[in-house]
Amino acid sequence: MINKETCEFFMELLHADDEAGVISILKAQHYWDRREVWREYGDSSGNFSTIGNQQSRPEAALVEKIINSVDARLMNECLASGINPESSSAPSSIRHAVARFFEDKEIVAERGGTIRDWTQSKRTDESRNITLTVTGTRRNPCLTIADVGEGQTPNQMPCTFLSIDRENKLRIPFVQGKFNMGGTGALKFCGKHHFQLVLSRRNPAIVSAMKEKEKDDSADLWGFTIVRRDLPQSEAGAVRNSVYKYLAPVSLDKGDKKRGVLRFSADLLQLMPKHNQPYEQQVEWGSVLKLYNYDMKGFTSHILMKDGLLFRLEILLPEIALPVRLHECRDFHGKTEASFATPLSGLVARLEDGRGGNLEQGFPHAVPFQVEGHDMVARIYAFQRGKAETYRTNEGVVFTINGQTHGTIPKSFFGRNKVKMHRLSDSLLVMVDCSKISVEAREDLFMNSRDRLSSGHLRKAIERQMEDILAKHPALRELREQRRQKEIADRLEDSKPLEDVLNSILKSSPSLASLFLKGHRISNPFKRRGGQTAGKEGSKAGEKPYHGKPHPTFFKFHKKKQGESLEREAEIGRRCRVKFDTDVVNSYFERSSMPGRYRVGVIGDGEGTVSLNSNLVLHNGFGNWSIEIPDDVSVGDRLSLECLVNDDVNPDGFTNNLTLTIVKQSSSRQGKGNRQSRTRGGGETGDEEPFGVELPDIRKVREKDWHSESFDEFSSAKVTADVSPEDGQDKTVYTFTINVDNKYLKAEMKDAKSDPSLVEAKFVYGNVLLGLALLRDYEERKRRRPDNPNEGEMDDDGEDKVYDRIAVTSRAVAPFLVPMIDSLGALTDEDVASFGEIGDQD
Repeated sequence: MINKETCEFFMELLHADDEAGVISILKAQHYWDRREVWREYGDSSGNFSTIGNQQSRPEAALVEKIINSVDARLMNECLASGINPESSSAPSSIRHAVARFFEDKEIVAERGGTIRDWTQSKRTDESRNITLTVTGTRRNPCLTIADVGEGQTPNQMPCTFLSIDRENKLRIPFVQGKFNMGGTGALKFCGKHHFQLVLSRRNPAIVSAMKEKEKDDSADLWGFTIVRRDLPQSEAGAVRNSVYKYLAPVSLDKGDKKRGVLRFSADLLQLMPKHNQPYEQQVEWGSVLKLYNYDMKGFTSHILMKDGLLFRLEILLPEIALPVRLHECRDFHGKTEASFATPLSGLVARLEDGRGGNLEQGFPHAVPFQVEGHDMVARIYAFQRGKAETYRTNEGVVFTINGQTHGTIPKSFFGRNKVKMHRLSDSLLVMVDCSKISVEAREDLFMNSRDRLSSGHLRKAIERQMEDILAKHPALRELREQRRQKEIADRLEDSKPLEDVLNSILKSSPSLASLFLKGHRISNPFKRRGGQTAGKEGSKAGEKPYHGKPHPTFFKFHKKKQGESLEREAEIGRRCRVKFDTDVVNSYFERSSMPGRYRVGVIGDGEGTVSLNSNLVLHNGFGNWSIEIPDDVSVGDRLSLECLVNDDVNPDGFTNNLTLTIVKQSSSRQGKGNRQSRTRGGGETGDEEPFGVELPDIRKVREKDWHSESFDEFSSAKVTADVSPEDGQDKTVYTFTINVDNKYLKAEMKDAKSDPSLVEAKFVYGNVLLGLALLRDYEERKRRRPDNPNEGEMDDDGEDKVYDRIAVTSRAVAPFLVPMIDSLGALTDEDVASFGEIGDQD
């Protein structure tokens, strides 16, 4: 082909929006059936094993393409400046690269290098240099990712875009891509034939600065190819795997037997979108990748809508290094540019921009923690009711490296028995920044596909830290109690009849009374005397909100002088908790500008031999330091710990030394205070003092609220576990949520000869008794297995099964529950006798 024809050939492929069109174009050029012009991807006939074993979801695979474009923009600025990206003069991290090349400054005192601190206009302007365009039909869209990045020469494309397992970026510290998969995970989501169009041209400024023209005669040209999947074929009776190949019809005159990609010369090409027109903006250099008929099941709606692609990408790229502009160019209607295009700046930036209307007051909270010597930070977001689903689906804990999600734990994590944040599970999102962990730890924790966690000891250790952080975090505990108290207040007047009826049911049966009323306190939040509801920022009603200082002026052990050491005992195999006094703001460890740092080290005899896992939670003038005492220390050992808290304003910071004497684990712990009422003897009224029979809280839910409870017409009951402080102890309290618009209950009520409200009551109390029985069985089995209380009660992700079992069992029993109660209650002595006679005859 001559230059003009080659260019037109590419433009035809770019404008094609389905696989049939691509095949037709390739056949017209006589390439489709010519095996000799197709080169194996990565020059490997076994490339399917690598390409096909990556991301499990299409949006996670797409993220890799976006990350490659971000890397290309960073590399472009570095190389165009004449800096060798592998040299010591290159930026040392992604943040340093963003600060130097896009903010024209170096990071000082942890300031700079994060786009969440940029203005909206700056984000919009920069996002035009990386675009993601959606074309085609709503059911079978095509995605085009274009960037004004460094670009590649046609001769280098087989070693970059079309390579596998090369070390192209391994020694460059300021880019994200390390594994050199080439973003190939997206190929398997591209229609039937897995087509991907690739175009690139090297930035002329880089060619000049790095004198690349002297080494590469294609440095001024555009190069392009199209990737396809070559299906398995039978050869001599054997069936081989699929092979990915790319179009390479150009004969190279340098003794290289391998063919090269097509190339042509052009000063400018219309490659990037404008509003809802996909290929309007002219580009001088950079790269374009088009994915045909991309699998977007579940995301076929407008990409900027709540359930569209934008919101999925934001949680997968919560702190993306550079913004990306998304353009919806399918047949959706709109009046302004904002209807079709918007910058993708990451979930963190979006939350920071709209914090007031989405997050609970005082959030997010940041908690630094250490696991096996690796520093991480957990950022806890608590959303207002009904707001979380806008930003995430099933994600609970999100693990990130350099702003990209590498794995998640589902939101059911918050309902684990060791966390007991069921009530907040639909309102919480935790982001764990793992950017500072070692390469070895990264390999142990994440799969190479960067979309899921590995199972291993490091993950389990991190999960233990997260369980402790969430279960004991003062702000979360206060928020959980606020919501619980509000829910109770809304139904307080209806609680007495409920308490009386359920109390009567339990006492009417000696067996039920012995099971539930003798030594087994079933918690009830109704009609409590005394106590106060937490107010704003975690302060109690009537107290002034806490206002901390930007930087601490003291950070010391509770009720000790600054610098005064502390000695105490610690039980082997259990956590040790130490309290600090301080005057710093709660967001000290979380903020993007001059954040605080926390570091714990073992000094003295244990230095270098003992590794401690710990975390530090700041809340309203206190620091709660939680230390996991390892199992490999011995009774009688003394551990000397040094805790340093500092920042760039005060690099010396505050050092506190703690000496722990290891003692054996006690068989039981005595609770603080006693449970006897202080009012009967004329003393002070106790906080949160219960009276009457302690029973579970019961909520009735109608169809209009099904969505908030994840109910449908067949759902029957679910249980939420909370922790309520009483007399200095944490006590588990349960809330039973009953679906009183259950399909089978409504059918029974419609046909009932008696009062329908009585039928509803039977359904409600029957579900409660069923749930209580399952809870009691769970607790009893834990008691019988003290060494392994969770055996058989945890799924593969470590989640408690008992709450799922209650939901599943009640759902299964729902059609029979009311008829069973009625039928069994109507049995007479004669009926029982006849059953016995029949049994004797058998």
